[in-house]
Amino acid sequence: MRLAPVSILALLLAASGCAVSPFHTDSPKSAGGGTSPVAGGAPGSGPVVTSVPEAGATTPEAEPSIVTPPPAALPRERPRTAPATLSPASKALVGQAQSQRKKGDLPGATVSLERALRIEPNNPLLWIEMGRLRMDQRNFPQAESMGRKALSMSVGDNRTQSAAWQLVSDALKARGRNPQAQEALEKARELSQY
Repeated sequence: MRLAPVSILALLLAASGCAVSPFHTDSPKSAGGGTSPVAGGAPGSGPVVTSVPEAGATTPEAEPSIVTPPPAALPRERPRTAPATLSPASKALVGQAQSQRKKGDLPGATVSLERALRIEPNNPLLWIEMGRLRMDQRNFPQAESMGRKALSMSVGDNRTQSAAWQLVSDALKARGRNPQAQEALEKARELSQY
């Protein structure tokens, strides 16, 4: 006996329907009061029905109580921090590096700033100073990178961030990326007003 393709399809559909478990509409009862919580979605995503009358209850139909979640917290402004400063040792090394730059001794200035960075590796002012030295060495991508590193280290310090954006702007402009340089310059000007 040969079955028609339609008959085979009907048999497959019937067999697959048997393999799927049915959807249950009853939910387990909670311990208190004989009601079960029904959530409208993920917790905290909207109003939540906290109780539903039990099926077959003889009491008058009670309205479910709806709990509205509290409003989301407003984003806070970034906390402002005190402007970055150099330690006395780093300050002396930066002064030495600046005089070396004026004399044209860029390798000597690099050594002085690297010593200062070993003393204070997380000081954004030193990274800005090193970025300016890289600009003198015509290493514009590295100067931009150092400016961005200083930005990440000086969150909340508007004065230092303004100097870092100025360095980024100068490095971008030197590479011919004028629209990005203008955006960075505008950020530097905006931060310098605070």
